[in-house]
Amino acid sequence: MKARIGIMSEKLIRMRLLAIAQGKYKPQQDEPRVWYTSINAISQILCPENIELLRLIDSERPESLTQLSELTGRAKSNLSNTLKALSEKGFVRLEQGAGKSIKPVALFTDFEIVTNSELEHYLLQLSIGQVAA
Repeated sequence: MKARIGIMSEKLIRMRLLAIAQGKYKPQQDEPRVWYTSINAISQILCPENIELLRLIDSERPESLTQLSELTGRAKSNLSNTLKALSEKGFVRLEQGAGKSIKPVALFTDFEIVTNSELEHYLLQLSIGQVAA
């Protein structure tokens, strides 16, 4: 379960999204699905503790936040905040468990960070109208 994460400037990320929406660009199959503007931005969400948490969720498959709290020794409120952030970025899914419980499911446990100068060059050319659709 490896996630490919791309790094590009915010301007180019926006240009990419607009080009896709306008039908001017079709993402490649192996292209990252998640984009950040810097390594620093990635490291805030994918710190070693959060990667360890994702791997623990994957290996132990806890049925609830309470069970995960017991496995980690972390407070439920702390875990809840971390899982919400990981869920918003697409690294974990929070499923409705039995009753009111929430079951965390790790979607990725390994990560590959890529920069794509060819894509950046293409987007820049597209923005100045030199690349045909």
